[in-house]
Amino acid sequence: MTSRRGANAPETTGQDLAPLIARFVALLIDWTLCLIVSYLVDWALGVTIEFAGVNQVPAGLFLAYYAGALAIGTQTPGMYFMRISCVSATDGGRLPLWRSILRAILLSLAFPALTAFFHPYHRGLHDLAGDSVMLKVAP
Repeated sequence: MTSRRGANAPETTGQDLAPLIARFVALLIDWTLCLIVSYLVDWALGVTIEFAGVNQVPAGLFLAYYAGALAIGTQTPGMYFMRISCVSATDGGRLPLWRSILRAILLSLAFPALTAFFHPYHRGLHDLAGDSVMLKVAP
């Protein structure tokens, strides 16, 4: 299948790239799930890990959840609902654990994700460092 991203955009072959809005909504769903679990853990067990007065459990939970989901499969629950997946840009398979962790850490920093607006294929620094690409999943 061949797709065109715009009049002056280079041609790509294979699956279509995931739109930025779908990527953002998937991330929002995943972060919300992590916040809910984090608050439930805090409520049920009273576990909080604070640094500079900020609870670090949601961030740690997000890193483990996101990296684990991408190392086990190619989607987080948010990606599943938005019908997108994150695969290796090299071979189209799932990411190894170390690349999933690297991608999750960089995505957590927010700035690398913002660089996706300036890349012709909307790959942010977290995608480039993790050698990953976000694709649409057929229904």
